[in-house]
Amino acid sequence: MSDEGQKCIRCGDPEESAILEHCPTCGKHFCADCVYRATGRRFCSGECARAFFYGDSDDYDSDVDPAD
Repeated sequence: MSDEGQKCIRCGDPEESAILEHCPTCGKHFCADCVYRATGRRFCSGECARAFFYGDSDDYDSDVDPAD
């Protein structure tokens, strides 16, 4: 970790001037102004919300049997 502290990944506000949360999917920090809300949870982006609830596309690729 660096000595400068955490910053919002979207707007760059430092933790000294904004309350930061961490994304449950990727762990990056975001502020209340940049939050993405989905089904009562808070994420840093829509992509992380979709990955949290539906998984990555790689999860579905492994369910398909390879062609013989």
